[in-house]
This record gives sequence, C-alpha cells and structure tokens, in this order.
Amino acid sequence: MRRSLWVLCAALACSACKKEQANPEVAPAKSGQRSPAVPQGGQAPGEAPGGAQEAPGGYAVTPEKLEAYVGYQRKLVEAYAALSKDLAAVKGKPETAGSMAEVNATMKFIEGKAVAEEKARKEAGLSEVDINGLADVVTAVIGQRQMVQTLQFDEELKKLEAMQAKLSQEQQKELAPQLEAMRERVESLRQLTEVRRTYGDANVDTVLTREADLAKNYQDMMSTFGKR
Repeated sequence: MRRSLWVLCAALACSACKKEQANPEVAPAKSGQRSPAVPQGGQAPGEAPGGAQEAPGGYAVTPEKLEAYVGYQRKLVEAYAALSKDLAAVKGKPETAGSMAEVNATMKFIEGKAVAEEKARKEAGLSEVDINGLADVVTAVIGQRQMVQTLQFDEELKKLEAMQAKLSQEQQKELAPQLEAMRERVESLRQLTEVRRTYGDANVDTVLTREADLAKNYQDMMSTFGKR
C-alpha cells in the first residue's frame, strides 16, 4: 500500500514541478518606476492591436495551421525513420564502432534531419514562428495526455482506494487527505487544467480535435528515436 502510494505521489509531484518551473513569479515594480506590464504605446502584453486578446501562450492555434502541422509532423516521422535506418546500418557494423565512418554517418543524420525539417516546413506553408508556437502547445497537450494514459493514474487510484477500504478506520482516516489530494491532481492532469491556464482553452480545444493523429505522430516519433 505504502509503496504504491509513494510511486503515485512521486509521479504527480514531478508533473507539478515542471509547471512551477515554467511559470516563475514576476517581481513587482519598484515605486516610481513605470510598470513593464503596459508599454508606452498603451497596449498591454497579450493584447492584440484593436484590443483583441491573444492566446495566453502568445500563439493562437487555428484549425488550418494545425492541419498543416499534422502533415508536417507526419513527413518528419517518415524522414526520421529513413535517416535512423541508415545510421543504424552503419552503427550496426562492428568494424565501424568509434571510427570515422560512424562519425560521418552521425553527421549525415544531423544534416539530413535539418534538411528534412526545412523541406517539410516549407511544404506545409508554415513559418518558423508557426512551428515553434504549434510545437509548444501540441507538445504540452499531447505529452500530458500520453503521460496520463501511460502511467494509468486512474487505475492506480482505484487500486489504492480498494486497498484503503481494507484498512482500519484509523488508517483510512490517516490516508484520506493524501488520496483526496491525489484525486484532485489526477483530475487536473486529465482535464489539462494547467496547460489550459498556460495556453488558453481555445488553443487546447483546437489541438484536441486532432488528438488521435497527433498522438500517433507522437508515438511513432518516440518509437523511431527509441530504436536508435
């Protein structure tokens, strides 16, 4: 019981730490100094010209851009798979281990990767700003959804609750606050609460419309690099 509890605690704590590091507190402005929140032009950060609010993350995901990004990712998955296969073929030969042939193959992989990324980006009609903005939101959303699915937080909680029911009333009372905190954290992860706070509901909801395709790209990418 204790071991399962601490394993789940550790996993949830790690996910919380990443978000805390990504959102450092901003020091208040000193008296007599102009606050950096509103520049001299009178337009606050996060506010587009004309008063329209930008996405909290600074980039607005549109269905059209996301469609292009899904295709961009797919092309990269295929390109990376081919490049990784060529690199593995060289590294798989005992006589090339640590040799210039291996170094050259690695450099070829790196160069080929850069060329493939630029080619895929142009074919998708996306700018570098688009790629970076989309990658931030997609990685945050799909990465967390995959983590929750892989670590099976819901199933682990059910097991802990079943085990708790077999304990004495005093032990159940002792564990109740910890389990409740875990339930809240798991629900927050499942609902992408902090991701939504960072990137905005509109961005997250748009990404989720293509979750199946993006998750497949994510899994295929992880599989490709896992074989290297």
